[in-house]
Amino acid sequence: MESQHIIIHNPNGLGLAARLELPETALRGMVMIAPAFGCAKDILIASRTARRLLEYGIGSLRIDFTGVGQSEGDFSFTNLDTQTQDFVSAADWLRLHVRAPDLLIGHSFGGLVAINASRLINEVKACVTIATPSTPAHVLAIIGSEKTGEIEQYGATEIEVNRQRYTLRQQFVDNARQFDMASLIAGIGVPLLMMHSPRDDMVPMQHAHALFEAASHPKSLIAIEDADHMVYERPASEFVADSIGLWSSRYLPSI
Repeated sequence: MESQHIIIHNPNGLGLAARLELPETALRGMVMIAPAFGCAKDILIASRTARRLLEYGIGSLRIDFTGVGQSEGDFSFTNLDTQTQDFVSAADWLRLHVRAPDLLIGHSFGGLVAINASRLINEVKACVTIATPSTPAHVLAIIGSEKTGEIEQYGATEIEVNRQRYTLRQQFVDNARQFDMASLIAGIGVPLLMMHSPRDDMVPMQHAHALFEAASHPKSLIAIEDADHMVYERPASEFVADSIGLWSSRYLPSI
């Protein structure tokens, strides 16, 4: 395995930290991985998926979004549009230096980023979501009515995600509420694989059902039976990666 830490610049000139991993064997395909909201690129489900996919000849690029992990910028100005811009910038870098991404993968809110970016990256052949909400506004349900009320009264509030403190502003609320994900997912024009745990109490399984119903064929839904929302359990994360490796093989060139 070849692993490199790289810096990618987004449209605002901010440096985004990224991890590029390439197989020692022939490169069959490239994926990009979008981590969950407020989570860095080395979160377990992202890093384990990336490394497992190497066994299928699939390289990967995963990034820290603006203001997260080792990336520059102010997280308080983040929203689905800005994270999509970061992701498209990463695809531009990948196209120039390795090859354009064949597959987009997103965990939780990152799945919405992957869906949104699928419309904007012409080379993408398929998309995978893991534990993804059916709308970006579900973040407001997760932080609760008290925090959402603080944003609407004072313009901002502090939240904690994966042991990190962030500020969330009114602009995130406004951006999240404007997205019609049912229409968006129906029109992306690439095959979709949705993976979700029936045990997920942060983003319940009905979100996966809603995404599945809205999506056009070809589409697939797989239950991750032994996982929580973060898919911390190694057997579950390996099942996710192996499922992606096998499912995506029909959309990648044979070697």
